[in-house]
Amino acid sequence: MKPFFEDPINYYSLLHFVEYGFLALFPAIKIFHVVYISLLWEILEVLLPYEWAKESALNKCFDIIFNLSGFYFSRYFNTKYTP
Repeated sequence: MKPFFEDPINYYSLLHFVEYGFLALFPAIKIFHVVYISLLWEILEVLLPYEWAKESALNKCFDIIFNLSGFYFSRYFNTKYTP
């Protein structure tokens, strides 16, 4: 794992936002699914030996925030502007 404050937001942050925004388009997926998937994925990244999985702890926290933000943003606009 990288030092705590290193690279907290990167281009993967946008990818997290978009991916979880896409998940919000499926009504069966609820917020607890998003939290569960996000936490499990970030834990899995700690265990993976790949270079792309080596992130700082702060980056992992921001990844989860971007996941939730993307989900809420997409869910909000999808329910507000869909007839």
